[in-house]
Amino acid sequence: MGAEIKQLLKWAEQQVNQCRPLALRYFKSSRLRVQRKADGSPVTQADQAIEEKLRKALKKDFPGDCIVGEEYGTEGNSTETYWTVDPIDGTRAFSAGLPSWGILLGRVERGKAVLGVCDFPAIGVRLVAAGAEAFERQGTKRINLPKAQVARQLKDAVVFHGGATWWNESPYAKGFSELIKECYLERAYGDCYAYLWLFRNQADVVLEYGVKPWDMVPLAAVAKATGRVVRDCHNKNTLAGPEMVTTTPGLAAKVCRRLSGD
Repeated sequence: MGAEIKQLLKWAEQQVNQCRPLALRYFKSSRLRVQRKADGSPVTQADQAIEEKLRKALKKDFPGDCIVGEEYGTEGNSTETYWTVDPIDGTRAFSAGLPSWGILLGRVERGKAVLGVCDFPAIGVRLVAAGAEAFERQGTKRINLPKAQVARQLKDAVVFHGGATWWNESPYAKGFSELIKECYLERAYGDCYAYLWLFRNQADVVLEYGVKPWDMVPLAAVAKATGRVVRDCHNKNTLAGPEMVTTTPGLAAKVCRRLSGD
């Protein structure tokens, strides 16, 4: 790990550490209030407070860097180098008292995801990637994430997805239906939680529809460091969404062919 990316990672983890207690203060609290944004998606005080905190730290320590966040949009004009902030990935789960939500912080340089922190405060676990290194933190224990070892055929693959509703309303509904019938096992584990099992090699593919850069960048950094790719349904590299297919290059081709019909 280079000295520069190592320092960036140290900084990113320190900031996320400070956000953990803020998130847990609202989790399962009677003080939590859920509102609806213009697009109908939920937002809570925790989402807003955490993003505000991370943006303030980014502006202080990296003045001039572009920031792309879920709650407060884009500040700056770079399309090649920027930070991403998803204060609560899985707001619906968070507001329902489920532990599968996470705090996501990522960085893109020259169009590539180079750093990602995906923290699960409710279960005390964190996924981290910086450059070519990826690991999991469990309390004070650091465990290197294994390189991808996945099924080679769809019929043997364990496939997680963010929910059939999203895919059934997408242009890929027919292909999605065929894919989940063909695979060995499919489960709807939404948001960042599905990736915890993917990067532990307990799933082969994660599919999501309706995602944005702040959802994708930190997980794409971990994917790259563990030998995986992030593609759209036509097997093209993407950090923009709205679809996200995460698996190994060989299996990605098969999954994307089934989804798109290409």
